[in-house]
Amino acid sequence: MVPLNSMDCEATMYKRKISDGLREVATAYDGIAQNLFNAARLLEKNEEYNLEERAINAVRIAESSTVELRNLAGRLVQRDVNTFYEEIARSVGVRVEEKNKWIEITVPSILPHRNSRDNQSFLTRPLRHALVQFQRENPIERFASCAICIIHQYDEALGIRRVRDYDNIETKRYLDVIESVLLTNDSGLLCSVLQTTQMGEKDATRFFLMQPGTLPQWAQQHIKTHTEIA
Repeated sequence: MVPLNSMDCEATMYKRKISDGLREVATAYDGIAQNLFNAARLLEKNEEYNLEERAINAVRIAESSTVELRNLAGRLVQRDVNTFYEEIARSVGVRVEEKNKWIEITVPSILPHRNSRDNQSFLTRPLRHALVQFQRENPIERFASCAICIIHQYDEALGIRRVRDYDNIETKRYLDVIESVLLTNDSGLLCSVLQTTQMGEKDATRFFLMQPGTLPQWAQQHIKTHTEIA
């Protein structure tokens, strides 16, 4: 029997690690499916059944599993991995657009207050790649001083009871990602942050970056009710 050389051993271990990872993700997705089928059956038997905790747990596992699957796929892609993550950013609905007076960054969800069990990489990594792509295609100087305005947009069809207090929404991690690409520093001495809530066609969190002198113009266009300066 001819012994495997070190390169063959490394290749075998690599393939085994990837296959184990794929099986782990597949098992997680299978568990999510079973959980949701069970939830549907319980709801059919009892219309008053509270699905909140079960649904939140399913989302938590799905986000974590999706991030793990992305990481595995990123190790397998033969092309530029940045292009791969830029495609993910587009698929989840992260957008970065330059308007006349400001830059608008859209994340397709209300950002819940996270705990250590939740995986923020589901959106933060695609966000970073979308910002890097934007900077590459539209080179701009980093903001030395900046006003950052955040609109928490809720799906109007789902009612106003879902609207959260601002301290129950996570923005710091996302602002850190934005700062790493578009700002020189996010110190309170250089940046002002304003938050407001609006109802709209769908859930989204929209970040607007602008020169401080532009803030009154932005506020006149966008602020309606429920505004807080952080």
